[in-house]
Order: sequence, then structure tokens, then C-alpha cells
Amino acid sequence: MMNTVWQPPNIVQQCPGQTNLTACTPFALVYLNLLVKLFGSAKDRAPEPIDAETYDFIVVGAGAAGCVIANRLSATQGWKRGFKVLLLEAGPEEPEITSVPALSRALPNSNLDWQYKTMPSNVSCLAYPNQQCSWPRGKVMGGSSSINWFVYVRGNKLDYDDWAARGNPGWSYDEVLPYFKKSERNLNINVLDRAYHGVKGEQAVSYFPYVADPAIMITEAFNETGLPINDCNAAQQYGTAQAQGISEHGQRASTNREFIRPIRYRRKNLTVIPESEVIKILFDNSKRASGVQYIKNGRLYTAYATKEVIVSGGSINSPKLLMLSGIGPKEHLQDLNISVISDLPVGENLHDHVTFDGLVVGLPNETATTVSQNKMIEDILEYKRMIVKRGPLSGNGPVSSLSFYLTEPGLPAPDIQIQVLNVNLEEYIREPIDYQDLSIYPTAYFNGMIPRVMNNVPKSRGRLLLNASDPYGHPLIWSGYLTDPQDLQVLMKGVKRVLALESTHAFKSRGAYFVKTPLPACKHLTWGTDSYFECLGRSYTATTYHPVGSCKMGPAGDPTAVVDPRLRVYGVTGLRVIDASMMPQVIRGNTNAPSIMIGERGVAFVLEDWLDK
Repeated sequence: MMNTVWQPPNIVQQCPGQTNLTACTPFALVYLNLLVKLFGSAKDRAPEPIDAETYDFIVVGAGAAGCVIANRLSATQGWKRGFKVLLLEAGPEEPEITSVPALSRALPNSNLDWQYKTMPSNVSCLAYPNQQCSWPRGKVMGGSSSINWFVYVRGNKLDYDDWAARGNPGWSYDEVLPYFKKSERNLNINVLDRAYHGVKGEQAVSYFPYVADPAIMITEAFNETGLPINDCNAAQQYGTAQAQGISEHGQRASTNREFIRPIRYRRKNLTVIPESEVIKILFDNSKRASGVQYIKNGRLYTAYATKEVIVSGGSINSPKLLMLSGIGPKEHLQDLNISVISDLPVGENLHDHVTFDGLVVGLPNETATTVSQNKMIEDILEYKRMIVKRGPLSGNGPVSSLSFYLTEPGLPAPDIQIQVLNVNLEEYIREPIDYQDLSIYPTAYFNGMIPRVMNNVPKSRGRLLLNASDPYGHPLIWSGYLTDPQDLQVLMKGVKRVLALESTHAFKSRGAYFVKTPLPACKHLTWGTDSYFECLGRSYTATTYHPVGSCKMGPAGDPTAVVDPRLRVYGVTGLRVIDASMMPQVIRGNTNAPSIMIGERGVAFVLEDWLDK
């Protein structure tokens, strides 16, 4: 089998429309060719599938949760012969480029991304082509943990206690904390509270070896405004800090790298087959999930499961697969001539932490981290040569500069999170297109930053349906962004604290300033006014990579629930959904770490149900 080669975004097609000006230079082509040569190939090899093979468990999706599940099931020694497990992933092997922190910008819109777009909206994403936002989702071994921005955040204690209070036993904070710790291998435990962190798990978690000064500036500035510096994954989320990431020694630690690679060729009871898209779950006459159909290299294969099929495709692909298999809204399935097996609100309750771009911090030359093109190439080559990675490419830019705060006194937990992105200032001010489509150069080099005000408790809800013209293609995704006006109000309150950073010593001493040139979609308004920032919110709306909720967990009798508290799909047997799509309400924070926990918690339920049989 040939090694998988990373295919970068097609900048040649972008050039005629001038949608990404820096990508149209001769240097950009040389740069991308260098990345492909140095980091493009994957090292893993997969066996050819065997048609009609039988397994105990089939896990669909090798993402943040799926890799954990496959690892735990295949490790089981308590059953008489060990479980036989099949792990299927639609995307390719994980190429080496995913391991470089500063190259994360080169991954969206590549062949490692599903390249989803939301449906046109009249209240959000207004400045982008067709009024659609990009929704990157990992299509690769490791899923979104292989293409995201690394940050390891668990959410707030209140989030999980709320899940339990909704009638979901087993999901309170005290009950899920052991599962966070079980998977965690924290490399900085000497400076953290061990009561909240694990050291013996598979998932490496650490601070980045390189932190740029502008990133430190953000943390210092928020600290000056009153936020304590703390560990948001410990006793108190409210505060500011440089967050830890899923990294080790300056490299990404995806769940594929941590949970699958070490065991993939040693455990004979585990079969891993990438580039295999599951298109249907099979059911017997008693509505028990008995197997799946999947496509690899243009050929249709069948695999059978004697115990369970576990769907871990994420908040877009899990509901899509359920609906293709006859589980979903009855009228929608009937319209597509899909036989209805279980009438459930699959695809509803879809939501994300809404944010927006356009609030831009400028950095003078002495503070900016920009370098010459030759120096950039030198740094990339040096990083490649290193065994233990150091230097600018081993860092995460300003992305790990996290802050959590309250917009109103008396709130029970932070309703705002700040996520900071790097930009090339001249490029962005000239053409502030959807951030996911911006420059693919390393995040280590920048002269501008975008403090993204992120609504941690969105009320707006979207939905997802199959595309009637091509049910097996990309589904129709309505983000629901800002359909509830309260979500925009929370963002506007959050902006005020960000604006106060300009008067801090941290900003002044480095010459940092807010760029007060109105962006094109809002140039008819005055920078600094409420109406201007509201215009930014609706025009330059953006995802934070955190879609959840489309296969909602809820107790029996909850008409909005798709899975029960043990993540079993209602109306059928032998089928679970174990990924972030089960969240009744998104947690206050990034969703990668919670997805790993959901994998741990969910597979514990599976093992409890089968080890004694």
C-alpha cells in the first residue's frame, strides 16, 4: 500500500479570484512543495479489508473518542478470548505535517478536512461568500484531534453537573473527573494540582516549549484587568493563563498517535482500516445493529458485529450515518425513501461556541514575530532535523492564551472565553475573509492578533439534514448562529473587557494597539461603537471547532433525546453514539478533551454491559 500524502489547500485555484493574496506568490508554491516533501507522507500501513468479516465490536470513526474506545475494547483481558475490534476511519493515515504545532493553519481545507460549509444565513456569516461559514472537521486518523489547535480544556464543573441534573446519571463532574484523569499523561504535574490531573494515561498533555512574547502579553494584560493566573482545568476556571495542549516535546499528540499507534500492530484482535467510509448501519429483524457497510477504494464491503456497533463520527458525521441507516426524523427519511427504523430527532440541537473575527490587535515591528521568507524556511528545516523539538515551530502562536470571565456579576460560571488567533496584519485588513481560508504560513510568525470573544453558553440552535440531491455527500448544516439575539448580546458584553486591554501596561510597553480601521463589511459604521461591533459579529461570524449536540443524550421520556445516559440509541439495540454529538449543552471550553473523556466514559458503559456475559 502506498503511503498517504498530505494534499495542501489548492491555492492555485484561489489565485484567479484573489481570495488569498499571499498564497498567490511564487514563494507560496515553493513553501507548500517543501512542506509536502518534508512532512507529507504517513508512516502507518493498513491491511486490505476482508469482506463479510465478523467482529465483536465495530467502531466507526477514529477521532478523539473513537481511538480511545478501540484501545480500551481491544485491551480487555476480562473476557474469555478478548474482544475482536474493527476500527474504521473515512480519512487517510495521519501524515507527519499534523505533528508540527505551528503548521496547524495548513490543515483546514486540505485532504485531511471534510471541508464542510454551513447553509446560507441572513443573520450571521454575512461577509463571506454565499453568507456561509467554514466548519473544518478532521477526516484523518485521529479526527479533529489531528488538525485542531491543540488546546486542552475540560469545561466547567457546572457543565457536567447540569448534564446530570437533566436526568443523566453518571455524568456529574465528580463522576467524569476520574475519566479525564484516566486518559491524561500530564508532563507538567510538578506545577499543577494532582487532584485534578492524571499522569499514567496515554494522552500527553503539556505546555508548549516555545511561547511567543505577544502571547505572554495577552495573559499579562488580562491579569492586569483582574483575572487571576490559574489552571482552568483545576478548581477554578475563572482566570487567564497559557493553556496546556495535546502535545509532547513540541509535537502534536493526537489520539491516533497516543491511543492507536502504540498498539496497532501488537494487538492481533484490533483491525484498523482508514480510507473506509461507512455508509450504512445494518439491522436484523429485531432492530439490533448487526454490522455496517463501508466503501474503500470504490468497493463496497460489509462487516458484522456480534455485540455492538459504536458510532464515533462526530457531531456532523454521526447524525448523517444514523439518518442514512433509518434512524432520524420520520418525515425527512420518508422524503428520501429511507426506511424508518427509529423516529428520533437526530440532527437537532446542533450548536457551537459562536464567535467572530475582526477585532484586531496590531503589533509594531519590535514586538511582531514576523521573519523573512528565508528565515521561515530555515526554521522549518531546523525543526525537521531536531529530535526533541524546540524553536518557533514547536509553539502554538497566541492560540493558547486563554481567558475565562463573566459578563455579569453573580453568574454561576464564566460565560466568555477568549481565543486568540494570529494574522498577517496587512493581508487581513485588506481582505478579512473567513479565517479558515487565510494564509497557510506558520502560526509562529505574525504582526497582528484577533482576540476572539467566544460565547460559552450559546442559546441558538441549528440542525442538520441529509442532502436530498446527494444523501451520501455533505449534509445540509444550519449553524443557527445568532438566531437567538441573546447570543450577540453576550458577545458585545464580552468585547468591552477586551477593549480595556489597550490601556494595560502589558500592551503599552510593547506598543500594541487596536486597529481602528473599519473592515469592509462594516465600513459604513464608526469603529468602537456598539453598532460597529454588532456588525462584526454578524458579518465575520466564525466557528471555534466546537459543534456538539446533534445526537443529544437524555433520559427516557425526553422527546429531544437520541441516546440514553449510557449512550445507547433509543428504539434499537446494539448501537451507541459515543462522541461530542451526545452533549445536551456544550461545555464551557474547547471540546477535544471532553470528547476524549466521553470516549472513556462511554466505553466504560460498554465494558460494564459485556464483561459479565
